[in-house]
Amino acid sequence: MRTLIADDNEEIRAALRLLLEELVEGDILEAGDLGEALAALPGAGVDVVLLDWELPEGGYAGRSAAEFVQESKRNVPGCRVIAMSGRPESRLESLRAGCEGFVSKNDPPDRLLALLRVGPASTVA
Repeated sequence: MRTLIADDNEEIRAALRLLLEELVEGDILEAGDLGEALAALPGAGVDVVLLDWELPEGGYAGRSAAEFVQESKRNVPGCRVIAMSGRPESRLESLRAGCEGFVSKNDPPDRLLALLRVGPASTVA
């Protein structure tokens, strides 16, 4: 599985990378803003994006995380997007935008790992 961690906080990216390297097989890519995340998608064969729902625009000026979800699904068919946020109220918005799952940044790591194990046809809240 090839995973893209899209979060502007380097410490969160490092923690997620460490967790994924230990427990999930595959390659891990990183992005610090929506522009970098979008640029990493084409040709990279990304299976899953772990998307900070409040990720800054960067080179993706004027667009939102919801627009990124739609564009990523157009550019990489079959790519799953799991939203992450420290704001639990973002859950419903992210799922309505097309994310296959939502994880609060306060959830235990097992919650994220469970979502990563779910197949592409499932949506988990």
